[in-house]
Amino acid sequence: MHRQKPGLRANIAGLRPIAGLLATVALSRSAVVLYPFYGVYLATERHGLTVDVIGLIVGMFGVGALAAGVASGALATRIREQRLAVLGLAGVAVIVLVISVTTQLWLLAGLTALWGFCYEVVNPIAYTLVARVMPEAQRRFAFSAVRLAINLGMGIGPVLAGILFAVGPGLLPWATAVGYLASAFILARARIAAGSDGDEGRDPAASGDESAPGRHGVRFWSFLAATTPIHLAYALPSTVASVYVIHTLGEPAGWASAIFAVNAFMVITCEIALNHAMLDLSRRTSLLIGYACATAGFVLMGFGGYQTWLLLVATAVWTLGEMIVYPVMPDHISAITPDRLKVRNMGFYTAHFNLGVVLAPLVFLPLLQVLGPVASWSLVGGVLLIGLLATAVLSNSPRIWGAETSRPAPASAEKAGQAAGAAT
Repeated sequence: MHRQKPGLRANIAGLRPIAGLLATVALSRSAVVLYPFYGVYLATERHGLTVDVIGLIVGMFGVGALAAGVASGALATRIREQRLAVLGLAGVAVIVLVISVTTQLWLLAGLTALWGFCYEVVNPIAYTLVARVMPEAQRRFAFSAVRLAINLGMGIGPVLAGILFAVGPGLLPWATAVGYLASAFILARARIAAGSDGDEGRDPAASGDESAPGRHGVRFWSFLAATTPIHLAYALPSTVASVYVIHTLGEPAGWASAIFAVNAFMVITCEIALNHAMLDLSRRTSLLIGYACATAGFVLMGFGGYQTWLLLVATAVWTLGEMIVYPVMPDHISAITPDRLKVRNMGFYTAHFNLGVVLAPLVFLPLLQVLGPVASWSLVGGVLLIGLLATAVLSNSPRIWGAETSRPAPASAEKAGQAAGAAT
């Protein structure tokens, strides 16, 4: 007999096994106070550096982050996953303090790359721990909770950074170090253990079935290719939205701030409830819905030059897509990846996102100057539409996509609460 779907409160209670991880993510992201002001910090504290040199140093952070995504799988074979994340958090604390007393250019560049590496190596580990701990029925909801922790922290961090910078730029490295040391302590003390039903209903590939090892690679790399347009498109708001609104459209800076505010407000207030409501939908259906919202939203961005308020409507639409696709993608990777490759594949997933952050503005800004707003954003929508169609085709093949098994009947609220209590 199919048991009743648990309510939102019961699903939130079911997150208790990863409460320490969620606290770690929220606190560490709140402590990211040096990076948002890193360029101006270097300009203020290192008077001999030119603007071009500062740009090079800051860019090394992204190089280190990309390297972390690629190398995290290999590191996790030698160091226990939770310990590796703790070392990454502690590494950030140590590195930013060394940066605060370093003046040599080559050393600043190297330390910044190492900082990006330690910062980013935590992300695939966090996703992997969620994939290992949470039952499949709750896994997508858990990924949305991780995103909520990230966004809460990233909302607090820049505000705190602005206050600290006004008091004294030298406080930024110390605040980052203290926050990251506290995060490392929380994660080191956290007891993160899988529930008894964590493997029920999974695709055989997810539980380590090695009967057809080549198929795992086909599934993962084809999914990564099909979702490339998502990473390219969603890199644009954070990297080019302010340039687009202020420089291209000639609108006041308040409109750029409004875009970020609408996005942050929706993610913080709606993402958990939205993913709870969509738990009964297959990964395929959810991803296609999210892709459709992204396509429509980014096309609408191009019409902001005619009616500025359309920028906010467009933001609401592509944010809806963001809230759907970003919990679904790691959920699907968890389902198609054998246990021994989970950290590696999550690392490539995060590196894929960071590659989009690097490449998207380099391609889009020149196109914007040549084609104009409507054509440029319509091109983004066209690329997303290609990704949507590719996903629809690939997901029709169980051999390539993986079986969309029916989700196991969720535990009752009482049982979920008891299991969560036992895990802690």
